Amino acid sequence: MIGERLNLPWEALNRKLSLHTRELVLVAGAPASGKSVFALNMAMSRELQTEPILYFAQDSVPSVLARLTALALNDPIDETMARLRDPDKKLEVLEELQDVRPHLFIHAGALKFEAMELRIQALREVYGKAPKLVVIDNLIDTIVPGSHHQETGFYAQILNQLKQLALDADTCIVALHHVTRRGGERGESPHGLGTRGLKMTDLLFAGEREAEHVLGVYHSRDQSRMFIQILKQRDGQADPEGGVYTPLVWQPPMGRLERRG
Repeated sequence: MIGERLNLPWEALNRKLSLHTRELVLVAGAPASGKSVFALNMAMSRELQTEPILYFAQDSVPSVLARLTALALNDPIDETMARLRDPDKKLEVLEELQDVRPHLFIHAGALKFEAMELRIQALREVYGKAPKLVVIDNLIDTIVPGSHHQETGFYAQILNQLKQLALDADTCIVALHHVTRRGGERGESPHGLGTRGLKMTDLLFAGEREAEHVLGVYHSRDQSRMFIQILKQRDGQADPEGGVYTPLVWQPPMGRLERRG
């Protein structure tokens, strides 16, 4: 049974990528490739501003909070981080954020699957429905007792659980996934520090069976563009070799992704 469509803020990508509730989505990329930037812009998009959204900030919590605040206030990230560090200015920021995205909930710190499920159920009781979008940033920080994120058993367990949760709660779960296989070529850093396109075979575990969608994220060397690849999609075009992608304009100082200009 197909769920409710999630409209994305980028028209070209929205035409290619058909996301729904009741689906598990993996967003893969090397460190600093732009996975969190993509997820944060989704969470803060105008298209989803009236929907309950739950963001599990399991990694780099201060950075996630600062970038969300910068997007909400349309301020540069560096200035926002400086204001949040200043006790005298932090209160001003909190006052400016009043009534801004009241349906966006952020949980800081790593959790077990059961704790994630409990928080989704709690919001379901408050709103009468589960959050339309749940972001897990990053998947490898999830606590899976007896398993390590470099083991395939880790992914087999947590992805199966998340897939079932997406079905049961009628939510779209977007899990950010580190690329952990294959090094660089000719002595370069692995995956060009996020500047090379991905293939499904680059992932240690790509969710070939569990996830309805597997996306790759990388950016241009000058950081002016970010590219969203559709490596897998059960109900639309995709290419496991990375040939189906959409370029977006990236403004790193603001942490903002915009449609191609």
